[in-house]
Amino acid sequence: MSVLEIKELVAGYDERVLIRNLSFLVPEPSFIAIIGHNGSGKSTFLKTLTGQVPYQGQILVQGQPLASRSGAIARSLSYLPQKNNVAFPIKVRELVVMGLFRQKRLLEHYTSADYARAENMLHQLHMAHLSERSFTDLSGGEQQLVWLAQLMLQDAPIALLDEPTQQLDVYHKKRVFDLMTGWVREEQKTVLCITHDLLNLLPLQGYLLNISQPSPSLEKISPETVLAHQRFLEEKAANTPSSVK
Repeated sequence: MSVLEIKELVAGYDERVLIRNLSFLVPEPSFIAIIGHNGSGKSTFLKTLTGQVPYQGQILVQGQPLASRSGAIARSLSYLPQKNNVAFPIKVRELVVMGLFRQKRLLEHYTSADYARAENMLHQLHMAHLSERSFTDLSGGEQQLVWLAQLMLQDAPIALLDEPTQQLDVYHKKRVFDLMTGWVREEQKTVLCITHDLLNLLPLQGYLLNISQPSPSLEKISPETVLAHQRFLEEKAANTPSSVK
């Protein structure tokens, strides 16, 4: 049974279709880097998987059609959007434990066991020292690691991440990519990650999905494929009028 199968997917907004006839199969837990030029439909694809965008075609998760209810989707797919804003002081442990929100009934409180799971996740990510810190006092890289801890606590078989290394420094970019590939290797999760950081993919194992291609398909990550796709995207950008980039 495949982890994820997409069949002739068409998706977009109103009259603007961004994804046309996308088909691919993920046979086993894998890391998949989703790449493409701006406006190619990368974020739209992840939002389609999370039920935020209407679509035609078929989406099968672990052999079953994608659920229509948000709670049922959350049991199969966890999602970290491109922008997460917290404008009020909140302790790191409180933000991480919210990863269990979908597992709770309405108005049900988090238990000591829930907090223990959150603390254990922070410990696994070598972030236990941040547990009592206010999230808003952390650096951008530390904040992103906290969001990843919350995502991991959801424990869904498939994780969707929209540019999780955007605006991070070199150290934190490497940590984030190491964490994602570690989920695949050690937790048997499948990770779909939108990224523009192609050079960070060079040492990784997994697949590339270039949404900008006429017929996107999964290709194994290798130095050759990464550099070939980087050249493809650079040439496409160079040949695109600046008014529509």
